[in-house]
Amino acid sequence: MSPRHTHLWCVTTTTSGPDRPYAGGMAGDSGPAASFVAWLDEVGVDGFIHLADDLWAEVPALHEGPPGTRDALRSSVVSHLPVLRASFSSDDHGTSALPTAARDFGELMALADAPLSAILRSYEVGHAKMWSGYTRFLRASPLPDPHRADELEASSILMFQYMQAMTSETVVSFNQVRMSMMQERESRRGEIVKGVLAGTLDPSALYERVGYRVDETHIGYVAWTDDDSVSGQVGESARRHIAALARQQLAVPSGTSSVYGWFTPISHSTYRRLRNLKLSPGVQVAFGAPRAGIEGFRHTHEEALLSSRVPSRPGQNACFPDDSVAILISQRHDLATRFVDDHLGPLLQHEGRNRLLPTLQQFLETSGSPSRCGRRLGVHPNTVSQRIRRIEDILGYPIDPEDLSLRVALVVQPALTTETS
Repeated sequence: MSPRHTHLWCVTTTTSGPDRPYAGGMAGDSGPAASFVAWLDEVGVDGFIHLADDLWAEVPALHEGPPGTRDALRSSVVSHLPVLRASFSSDDHGTSALPTAARDFGELMALADAPLSAILRSYEVGHAKMWSGYTRFLRASPLPDPHRADELEASSILMFQYMQAMTSETVVSFNQVRMSMMQERESRRGEIVKGVLAGTLDPSALYERVGYRVDETHIGYVAWTDDDSVSGQVGESARRHIAALARQQLAVPSGTSSVYGWFTPISHSTYRRLRNLKLSPGVQVAFGAPRAGIEGFRHTHEEALLSSRVPSRPGQNACFPDDSVAILISQRHDLATRFVDDHLGPLLQHEGRNRLLPTLQQFLETSGSPSRCGRRLGVHPNTVSQRIRRIEDILGYPIDPEDLSLRVALVVQPALTTETS
């Protein structure tokens, strides 16, 4: 490195005089930013290498890149020199494209999971150092003050535009690589989970390759949405709201608007909180029961899938223990339909079904107590008794509060109605 670059940007400009014209090069350049071009020529490649070394020293986060990052940084910084010169020399000063070496450096950092902030910080520091060097150069020039002010203003505007364009392109390029990496990781994660569920892959792969321990208690869940406007938020919504209840969590996408997930609860009481867990607006969730070990991992997933297909109670999430009877019987829709029809058929066809069915449901749940049933429905006990007698007339048999088949039919009927609709 030449002596004039022993300290970055501290170039020694020659003084003008009768025997020695100003050596900055402005006399041969045209345009309002000619002095900046002259300064670039004065600094040269060596100066830009020195800048890269300064950035390496002042932005420690750059060190998170892989081996060879420092050389790649030097190539990246130096690649801006000809692009800057061309940009400032051009009459239209159009937006320049990100140099290939600079793009490669950003992608290298993205592949290494290094922070984008490190690259953006290097642009910020580099901008400051370049501007400091240029203004020092301009102050030492023989330009009259008015011309110097014009050059300073024009160069400031062009430098800001250039840095803004370069950082914008860098962010886009970096994020494209990151997105591609994330999609590839999600795909690999999905294949691992799929193999473990199917029994074609050793369960230890979940911990070795995904970091999820199978020798724990698992609660499976399915999160989904029917709203296209929030389809991209399903996974993040589920992860964020479940995180406070989980010691570990695993989720994989299933299509574009649903996610399969598992988590290990922080305590035995966690499950009770899931019924009322609120996710983001438009996102729904259903849970399997807590299960242990690898078989539990598979079973709770199956239960969550089944629970997601039955209607949940108003204001509550579907949970397998709550819906297991409906799920069990609705697996044979034809038999379940006949079963419900045998026990509730005439009542389902009656014009007063919307009033009588809830009365029958609450009457059975309160062990046949007209007073307690009435309190739940907000009606007089005599009204309950009258409705029950009316139901008995419609069905053609007396109502027994201990009738398990009638209870099951009432539980299964809403699920069948939803599937039919």
